[in-house]
Amino acid sequence: MTQISTVRKLLIGCGAIATTVLGSLVQSASAAEQFNNQTVQFDGDTIIEFQFLGSNNAAQSTFGVLNLATGEKVPLISEARAQDRPGKNRVGTAGKAVRKPFAEYTFKSGTPYTLYLESTVKGKGTTTVYSVPDKNGGAQLAKFDNEATALGTQGVKIGWNDGVSGRGNDFNQFLVIAGGGIGCPCKPSPILTAPIPPEVPPTRNNAPSGRG
Repeated sequence: MTQISTVRKLLIGCGAIATTVLGSLVQSASAAEQFNNQTVQFDGDTIIEFQFLGSNNAAQSTFGVLNLATGEKVPLISEARAQDRPGKNRVGTAGKAVRKPFAEYTFKSGTPYTLYLESTVKGKGTTTVYSVPDKNGGAQLAKFDNEATALGTQGVKIGWNDGVSGRGNDFNQFLVIAGGGIGCPCKPSPILTAPIPPEVPPTRNNAPSGRG
């Protein structure tokens, strides 16, 4: 397999797309390649970065990639908890519900894939839905807002119905974006990637005095 250079990895780390085809760098997929509900498949080894955008559901979910040729499942982005404030609302955001909102995956040349979302509610039961409707008994539970040709420009947003939250067909229960954002070099925002500090219990030294 052709080695993926540091330059290619840097470009992808900024949310773009790169393919190893005779050593060249390709910033957008060809029309023949697919990134949609039919399949995910590329003509060359391709790295794509994914970013978590938000969730709005009762479930705690993990987003990943399934290799349809080998059956290998690779989790990419996971919620540490179902919502930012459990019991208050259903909103999950990067840095709170999801501690690591960025991930990347290398798609092998000519290999068919599907994306998946695996969800549990309060730790009970596991439901897995796929971007390919055939694996959901014919139901479309993921929606792509663009084709593969947009991966190197504005990116492709993918909205999910998790199959367990009962919120209808709005495709907003878990949102990610693939590709997009060519500007380099860059680093993810420290707000999204820094560890969340534990709450400090009040002590005599840091407790409020109660005076105005």
